[in-house]
Amino acid sequence: MKYGTLFASILGVALLTACDMGGSVTDETEILMEDAPTAKPTSQSLASSCSGDPAMQQQMMDAVNAARASAGKSVLDVDPKLVEIAQAHACDMAATGRATVAGSDGSNIVDRARAVGYDTCGVAQLVAVGRSPEGILAGWQRSLPHREELFSQMSTEQGAGVVRGADGRLWWSVVLAEDCR
Repeated sequence: MKYGTLFASILGVALLTACDMGGSVTDETEILMEDAPTAKPTSQSLASSCSGDPAMQQQMMDAVNAARASAGKSVLDVDPKLVEIAQAHACDMAATGRATVAGSDGSNIVDRARAVGYDTCGVAQLVAVGRSPEGILAGWQRSLPHREELFSQMSTEQGAGVVRGADGRLWWSVVLAEDCR
């Protein structure tokens, strides 16, 4: 069997295994295990050429914690590395016009966490376009996969990124994670 075919088969089995373990993989959210293949994401460099709005980022993180608290879940600490990851990805989505957890360079959330030195035991990312933080949270709470990730007790930290794209819409990225340190 050729190596490319073997790798594709192994990756397919790994994704199926992640789904069987209760993880979900959709166009907007993703949970990946720590031992996923790594790549150097170029999207992290976008954060230096695309700035976010710290007040809006904080609004989103406050809204996440308010939703979690009202559901009886622990609130999450803000981690600067997760903010960096989220902001770079918001910039990447706005630049490409695609609301997806996949980076334009093929990176995933685990790749991006590793690129900034975040030692993760588990990481999830939620993305959205437009609306206020409260409106986005309301939408995520109506979607079972998003709701499960949002209220996971595995997460202990968060970061949020937002940018107004050339189209005038707000592009949001929220990263929820647990640091292994």
